[in-house]
Amino acid sequence: MPTETVSERVHELAEHHDLDESVVIQQAVEAGVETLYRDMVVSRYLADEIAREEAVEQLGADVVNEVEIARDAVEDDVRWGLQA
Repeated sequence: MPTETVSERVHELAEHHDLDESVVIQQAVEAGVETLYRDMVVSRYLADEIAREEAVEQLGADVVNEVEIARDAVEDDVRWGLQA
């Protein structure tokens, strides 16, 4: 797998989508901030720093349900592992 610099990837994305490189960078920053914000809300919800209702308001019910399913699966695995 070839190693590309960020600059090269930005250039390739811009070329592929027929966009200015500054637009690609802006989109990347927006996507990154959205991901970081989502992760923060999930973390705060799992740490009981915000109520489920607030998490649903921020992320949507589907995302919160997925987070709860993943949390429950991890908790089940830990319980199973402690019994071994």
